Amino acid sequence: MRHFSDFPDEILCKIFEYLSPFDALYSFINLNIRFNHLLIPFKRYIDLTYLSYEQFMNYINTILPIISQDEQLYFMKLGNARTPGQIELFNRLMNDKIYRNYFNYIDKILIESPRLNELINFVEKFLSSLSNLISLSITIDSIRDEDFQKWTQLIVHSVLSISTLIKLSIEMPTGLVLSRLSNTIMLNSLIDLTLNVTLVTDLLILIQRIPNVENLSIRIGWWTSGDRTLVKMLDEMRLNNNRKSFLNNLKSFHLTIDSILTFQFEHLEQVLYRILNSETTYSFCFILRHCLNHNSELTQFIDGQRWENLLSSYLLLNQFDLFIRITGCFSIEEENYKINSFKSKYFLEKKWFFSYFKYSLRDSIIFYSIPYKNKELFDISINNHEIFKNFPINYTSNLLIDQTNNGSYQFNYSTFYFMLKHFPSLQELRLIQFNMNFSIINPIHIPSLHTLKIEKERNVNLSKLLELLPLINTLFIPYFAIDDRNKSSDVYQYNRISELSLIDIPANDINQIPLFLNRFPNLRFLHIHIYNQRMTDEYLLINLNEIIQKFHSIIYLKLQLEKDVNSSVNWKEQWNGRVKMYFTDIIFVGVLVHLWF
Repeated sequence: MRHFSDFPDEILCKIFEYLSPFDALYSFINLNIRFNHLLIPFKRYIDLTYLSYEQFMNYINTILPIISQDEQLYFMKLGNARTPGQIELFNRLMNDKIYRNYFNYIDKILIESPRLNELINFVEKFLSSLSNLISLSITIDSIRDEDFQKWTQLIVHSVLSISTLIKLSIEMPTGLVLSRLSNTIMLNSLIDLTLNVTLVTDLLILIQRIPNVENLSIRIGWWTSGDRTLVKMLDEMRLNNNRKSFLNNLKSFHLTIDSILTFQFEHLEQVLYRILNSETTYSFCFILRHCLNHNSELTQFIDGQRWENLLSSYLLLNQFDLFIRITGCFSIEEENYKINSFKSKYFLEKKWFFSYFKYSLRDSIIFYSIPYKNKELFDISINNHEIFKNFPINYTSNLLIDQTNNGSYQFNYSTFYFMLKHFPSLQELRLIQFNMNFSIINPIHIPSLHTLKIEKERNVNLSKLLELLPLINTLFIPYFAIDDRNKSSDVYQYNRISELSLIDIPANDINQIPLFLNRFPNLRFLHIHIYNQRMTDEYLLINLNEIIQKFHSIIYLKLQLEKDVNSSVNWKEQWNGRVKMYFTDIIFVGVLVHLWF
């Protein structure tokens, strides 16, 4: 074959799978009728969150008009996480009817990291007019205390009330308060709902408003059985419904509790009686992210007999996932009793199996169902690799190895490999005070592992670490911890890094950053934390200028500074106008400046 177009359609489609929708369209759209036909799947959705400003405008002004001639756009993802100001820019464009018409058929939207006013405009001027919208996902990074009420009003009155929605997911750092939710509001269209609430009483209010939901995922900030409102609501429900569920169609329920103040297992039972449906529910997942073992009631979380009594009446239930993290370990006798209580005839017939991991850090224990497949962070501390001899395969996507109390334990290649092979679905690996001997390096290939975070570490040989984990494309590391930062390197794994966070850069080292960044030729997203308290704004801007002008692949720069720059600095006028959109956030330890190129 002499030409790319000589490949059969099947091969071309396989090649296109390695491209993003934008890259595929930008490269091949309107090349000929055949390629236009092969690109149909790419015309129907777009992820705008990884595009530069120029690419974004090219998609809006050039590609979309071509797509609209024979296809419609149905799915869109946009946000501020790596493209700051993108939501504001999109809102402005939607004031133009020509642009607006390109999005009339959208039925699914994902929006990341919106600011309050941006989301208000997005909902009121765009979302509310989409007659085909059936799926919406919103991820909110931060909420200021003074804005909490406004966020709640926006979500409760403007988002939850979108009558066409079938699937809705809202993830936020602070749970919603639903105590003032009107009795007249019914969310009849929702089939699939993911939501964060503050208290268990908010959950009890919610389930009375979503009669048709089939898949429900709830995260509760605080559980407190001492809440008089909770006791009153449970008493009223017990009188009116006995053990009847409010959710007649519920198939799957996922409950996460962040922390517990006071607890009575009876209250958990009463809540679940109102949610799980004996005629339809086949899956239940319970996650307790953290609690202190300060009273006997908490030990009932790891009591198989109690769980068996609760679940045995749900005959259709065929999947039960459990994850419980408790600080304040039990005695050996109590541990054995608790574990054995989950080996009864009921659990064995259901083929539900459980394991636990105990480690010295904070005297913690993790009790969980196996195989473990939830996204919840799995954190461990190791002082003897023998603990992995009977360790079951774990399918968590996030692993933390915190060696704060075991800093003297040194990993070698064999022990590290032996441990990681127990986590075949790992996506993010976080290491704290991790001590490893790199005398032998053989690459460890975990196809899903893309993010490496290193904290509180010194003397890290980054080149060897990337040789060890060659598929990493996202790296977070303290600058002072990199032992080989001033040495030349030709390790090809640096080419894979597209997102880099350099933390704790001293003021007198900032002029060395461009030299270090030469290792990363394909860097797109850069976060640098600079100690600039005693640094002049002029010196800071000069050094940033060298980075921006030298590394044109960077489309997003996040600056974390101890003090803000002079208010007279206009970021859009810096570096020959390369900055197209930006905003700043005041944080507890300084200021964040987000720049989109």
